[in-house]
Amino acid sequence: MKLKAPLFALFCGIGLMSFVPVWAGYQYYSAELDMAKWQSSGNRLECRLSQQIPGYGEALFRHRALQALEFRVIPAYTPRKPDQAVVFINKPSWKRFTNNKVLGRVAVASSKVAISMPEDWAFRLSLSLREGMEAAWSHADWGDGKDLVTASVLPINFEPAWRDFIACSQNLIDYGYNDVRAYTFYFNKKSMHLGRKEREKLDKLAEYVSLDPDYQFIRIVSTTDSRGMRRINLAVSRNRANMIKNYLVKKGVNPKRFVILARGEKKPKYNNRTRTGRAKNRRVEITLVK
Repeated sequence: MKLKAPLFALFCGIGLMSFVPVWAGYQYYSAELDMAKWQSSGNRLECRLSQQIPGYGEALFRHRALQALEFRVIPAYTPRKPDQAVVFINKPSWKRFTNNKVLGRVAVASSKVAISMPEDWAFRLSLSLREGMEAAWSHADWGDGKDLVTASVLPINFEPAWRDFIACSQNLIDYGYNDVRAYTFYFNKKSMHLGRKEREKLDKLAEYVSLDPDYQFIRIVSTTDSRGMRRINLAVSRNRANMIKNYLVKKGVNPKRFVILARGEKKPKYNNRTRTGRAKNRRVEITLVK
């Protein structure tokens, strides 16, 4: 909804964003009281708590595995150029002895996520919303920059949604993409055995891809040493690669998301004339490609 901006928002915007000498107009965006909803969603990889701002975009608290909590602003229209925004907290009319607060300035990026506030700011905003305050921010409009825009999120029903969000955050996995993006398994001569540690790594990989659909494929490259017949080495190489693929498929990975290269004894990385080199060539490399 587009309304006349509150006086406090205008004061903050004009006072702290003095690099714009005169505003041509003022725009204010916020959900209607009966339409303001906080929605909690997520999985063991990422938790989200969001409120839609009609005509403006989306504001959300985001907590991803192994990363800090942050507050994001995702506008409906991408800003044309980098800028700054002023963040503040407004008191509701019934809080007579509470003051409005200005948190400060944050960068506005010319990207899908226009504003990203760090963990300490996110916690301060969440605490204020739990206390019934309104979180807001002001900036030049995304178009020609002549209007002062203020957007806000309301505290209505924030507390129960915040509890769901915290419960989700407490269940996040304790590893990330860098922990599963590449594995190398070594095999004894002609062996097809996966040990406990190898199975645990594959279990993590299977869980991760089930939570994060933003990957392209899993590449499996299988090689052997040069001892024995070439066609047998190639067959061993294929069997090892397919064994790992089948293990991941049984764990729920899409069978169409694999690229398999069974090379046998071709293109060795290490010297097949030494025992150490042959042992290193009997391997399977698994790479998660995003």
